[in-house]
Amino acid sequence: MIQRALQQPETQRATSHTARALLDRHFETAELAALLGTRDATSLSLARAATWAPLADVLSRPGKGVRARLVERAHAIGREAALGKGQPLPPALAQLLELLHAGSLIIDDIEDGALTRRGAPALHRVIGTPLAINAGNFLYFLPLLALDELGFDDTTALAMHRQITRSLLRCHHGQALDLSLRVCDLSREQLTAAVELSTCLKTGALMELACALGALAAHAPPSVAQALTRFGCEAGIALQMLDDLSGFINPARREKALEDLVALRPTWAWVLAAEQVDDATLLQWQRLATTINDDSSAAPLLLEQIAARICSLREVPRVRIARALDELRNSVGDLPSLSSLALDLRELEHGYV
Repeated sequence: MIQRALQQPETQRATSHTARALLDRHFETAELAALLGTRDATSLSLARAATWAPLADVLSRPGKGVRARLVERAHAIGREAALGKGQPLPPALAQLLELLHAGSLIIDDIEDGALTRRGAPALHRVIGTPLAINAGNFLYFLPLLALDELGFDDTTALAMHRQITRSLLRCHHGQALDLSLRVCDLSREQLTAAVELSTCLKTGALMELACALGALAAHAPPSVAQALTRFGCEAGIALQMLDDLSGFINPARREKALEDLVALRPTWAWVLAAEQVDDATLLQWQRLATTINDDSSAAPLLLEQIAARICSLREVPRVRIARALDELRNSVGDLPSLSSLALDLRELEHGYV
């Protein structure tokens, strides 16, 4: 797949407003030459092949585009609340979130030892861990450069830069927490607290960023911007709940659940299942989890036991999403654009389980 990417014309650009199009633009000869400080054709070709080719493959894989759509919805809500005073949304702004998210997935897959991503081998399985780390980190910085080209006034652009930096730091705090904790070492109270916090700092932070950027672009009133960012975090937590639950409930996604169990990762599946059992059963599960790497039957057995406890709990994250929508409506009013946001979330919910 990387070889096919290398064979594409150097000047190729996607015609639609996609994260891949932003990547392609950055690697056009003039822009790349200015950044690297050289116009030597051989040097530019080598630099392009080393970074563009693997990322072009990753960004061409189909994704849900959740964060990009949330930028658009938050902008629409913010602009309505500001009585249309904000500028129209530059389509590329929404795609900056997809670049950041793609970068985080590349790094996550390395840290998790994942085999696949979006229907194809994880990037580090294709190009090796060192190059994949570099590629993932590259996608943390490219959006900051692209942001300066979107025509925002200095005050708005600075606020966006600060929001992105803050969100990336929050995501790294959450990832550190996620990677450092083992479910078998946590008490019931610690389990709930750890999963709530790590989800807020990871999935919640990027969804919060999507809402914040949309609100800033719309010049939304401060109270509306704050309500949107609160909603983004809550929606992110609820969607992570759905994702964790679906790994146990949806047979097509069992690979994800098994991956989490093998890594002894605290997840919402553990939290919600623990709420259904007594301390003795939870301790039994935790002890079984510690044998997974030595006993090939332990993970499937534990998966089935947890799945049996959570198969009827699909409404828990849906109720959380509904509550977040109600709180947003109470804060900003019953704006027409809220209906589009609610429809997007319903479609997402149905895609998980």
